[in-house]
Amino acid sequence: MKKLGYAPLILLVLSTLVLLILFAVKALENQNRVKQFHLTQTAALATQWAEQTLTAVPTETPLPTLTFTPEPTATLAPPTDTPQPTATEKAEAIEGCDVAILIADVTVPDGMEIDPDTKFTKTWKLFNDGTCTWNNFYRLYYVSGARMSGPLSQQLTPIEVPPGASIDISVVLRAPKEPGTYRGYWGLKNTNGVEFGIGPAGKPFYVEIVVVGP
Repeated sequence: MKKLGYAPLILLVLSTLVLLILFAVKALENQNRVKQFHLTQTAALATQWAEQTLTAVPTETPLPTLTFTPEPTATLAPPTDTPQPTATEKAEAIEGCDVAILIADVTVPDGMEIDPDTKFTKTWKLFNDGTCTWNNFYRLYYVSGARMSGPLSQQLTPIEVPPGASIDISVVLRAPKEPGTYRGYWGLKNTNGVEFGIGPAGKPFYVEIVVVGP
């Protein structure tokens, strides 16, 4: 009877030990889970910190490379020839204003024989057939042909020549040294430098001589 009396007590003790053992095992498992959780969180925080650190660190910016750009070379446009006004354009520019008529060769008629290297004076009588008055700003000028040492330009008249009046115009020339026939053309310019001459077309007038041999 006494042995049977200890059996419940032994069972109780054993049950208590089993419960303590189970509790201890459960506690260890919970502790391991907590450690594992902390390790996981620590690793995640470490990874996040590393990523933020890498993002915050500025990357090396490459220095700009120098690119040589050649200066543009100036392109010179070929000069264009300015067309000279034709006789029609001259006539339109002076129409009704500056028009001359050749009345006569006062001296040195065409084909006159002159000794070589001899000075002479050529005189033309011109009539003002326009509507503008010729004044001391008008010019007689050399156009082309044999200039015969004449001036490139000179005063046309020291007085005013109104429309309907005439005037003698003279220029001092020198015959060439070599024998032959020589012709030089002359024209007129108004105060604005506009060229005109004989008739509405503004044709130049000329002097023609024959240089004879010795």
